[in-house]
Amino acid sequence: MASRFPFTSFPYGWYVIAFSSDVAAGEVKTVHYLGQDIVLFRGASGVVAALDKTCPHLGAHLGVGHVEGDCIRCPFHHWMYDATGKCVDVPYAPKIPPNARVKRWPMIEQDGTIMVWYGPDESEPAWTPPPLEHDGWTPNRGIRWELKSHPQEIAENTVDSAHLGPVHHVTSCNVRSVEQTGHTMRVLLDMVASGEAIGMPDEVNDVELDVTLHGLGQVISRTHVLTAGLHTRQRIHPTPIDGERVAIFGINNIKQMPDPGYTHEIDEIFWAAFTADFPRDFPIWETKAYLERPLLAGGDGPIGSYRKWARQFYGGSAKPIEDAPAHEQQRSIDPIARLHPRRLLARALERLRGLAAARMVVPDPPPPSSTGPATNRKREETRAPANAQRFASVDAYFGTLAQRFDAHAAGELDAVFQWNLTGAQKVEHFAEVKGGRIRICAGAHERPTLTIEMSAEDYLSMINGDLNGAFAFSTGRGRLHGPVRLAMRMQKLFPLERSV
Repeated sequence: MASRFPFTSFPYGWYVIAFSSDVAAGEVKTVHYLGQDIVLFRGASGVVAALDKTCPHLGAHLGVGHVEGDCIRCPFHHWMYDATGKCVDVPYAPKIPPNARVKRWPMIEQDGTIMVWYGPDESEPAWTPPPLEHDGWTPNRGIRWELKSHPQEIAENTVDSAHLGPVHHVTSCNVRSVEQTGHTMRVLLDMVASGEAIGMPDEVNDVELDVTLHGLGQVISRTHVLTAGLHTRQRIHPTPIDGERVAIFGINNIKQMPDPGYTHEIDEIFWAAFTADFPRDFPIWETKAYLERPLLAGGDGPIGSYRKWARQFYGGSAKPIEDAPAHEQQRSIDPIARLHPRRLLARALERLRGLAAARMVVPDPPPPSSTGPATNRKREETRAPANAQRFASVDAYFGTLAQRFDAHAAGELDAVFQWNLTGAQKVEHFAEVKGGRIRICAGAHERPTLTIEMSAEDYLSMINGDLNGAFAFSTGRGRLHGPVRLAMRMQKLFPLERSV
């Protein structure tokens, strides 16, 4: 391995070497990972195989061969090998040599990826990664990055909670728990994050992050944005190319919501956020040194515990290290618990000041069943500006719409906003915005750019700051027809603040 990473080998485990869509039926594809060429081919039945590149006859590269049925033929003398690597045909010989076999890579295809096992002395897999749930989730959206780093460095970000603020717009973060069982590690975090990644820097969101590692080649991050009622899932698969470079296969899904159109729009927004926010770590990974004995501080996260767990993936076997006793794990993952009471009080006061600066809503005491600080506040609650006015009715809101319109924020926008509100205060209004001017009319427009449909009661709660708009639309209490990003601009176009 390269000197920057003082590891004795590639870590053992499962690694993604292609997306399923990369290899079509009847196609042969050579990929280079784990320091060598691997030949992939998909047979007529749709099954993928992963074999070593070299034909044992006279050394031809099988990646130059072609598929026949569910087998691959060598380009040199047309020896044919099945998906297990066994030679099944030598066209000019009466008998197949008994040892005619190509190395087979243990392989599975699931969740839209093709994974191979890398283990000591070509051993069989020590575990199999569990398949994911796909019902109710949007289709996979995948991307591949390549950079100078190592799987252990990338997976370490899972527990490095202190970097989330400087790099990823997180206001505060609390590591709720860390579980280590054999090859699996699970980390639960409660965070307060801005909406910077999705183009709404003024928004503040409570987020639950549930991250599971299966070895060092598979990181599954399940994100629950509590304030918006959104569930997303990101998969990070770092695969060594050689001793210094890795390929990172990233996959994103979101949980489907009652409104298919809204689901599609949010999927687009979170995909853009994922592909922009995750690479913020890349220049750091490419240039940082790996310190075997880092100088850690309270609040860094359970990095020591993670590194101890990661040791099992090196050396002469792929067997899991013994789990530490529960009390030892707790000591290793909770450095704050060892602080003097005065320092604990100082930290608590510092955290409260930080939450106030982030315009946090101080929650009521949590019920006994609460699972963490991010669940204490009502999930549908929004954070209205401190000087926002409250409206007695939706009529009062529309009656002041022209006065509150911000022409500077509108710029060159040319759009029609339509409100279709139902219930006791039923309202139909539209607003035409063009050339920095606004025209408001009762009724329905023939071709609105954006239409908002919900009950007048819920809309009144939303504009008064009692109902989070994203939560309302993600849970089906409202519907949007048109660009969600345009709806996100409405806070700036029609601000709720009182003029000063």
